[in-house]
Amino acid sequence: MFNYRTILDDLQEMMNYLRSLPTYSIVFNKRAEILDINETASNFLRIEDMEDYTSQKLKLEIDNKFYSIIERLINGEIVHDEKFVFKRADESFVNVNLNASLCCGLKDLFIFQFSEI
Repeated sequence: MFNYRTILDDLQEMMNYLRSLPTYSIVFNKRAEILDINETASNFLRIEDMEDYTSQKLKLEIDNKFYSIIERLINGEIVHDEKFVFKRADESFVNVNLNASLCCGLKDLFIFQFSEI
């Protein structure tokens, strides 16, 4: 028998993998809402309750370049070593090196992985 998998199955498997990575990883949608974030990223951004950001759709204050990066990703580019700024939950700012790509080829989900500069 064949084991048929849907794109949602693949997405869930990828999310489980991202949660276990030591790399800071966030999955955003086009509206800059966090759909998923791993523990290392939430600790780095000083987010005490991830549920506030993933289910209640609170937004991080992020760099103005976010939407131009999203446009580049939709147009097929992969972003490497882009300088980017996050505002942490405690109101401090942090500069990061950002790598970003489309998530599973979907045009409305984006993986941002980053490291502190």
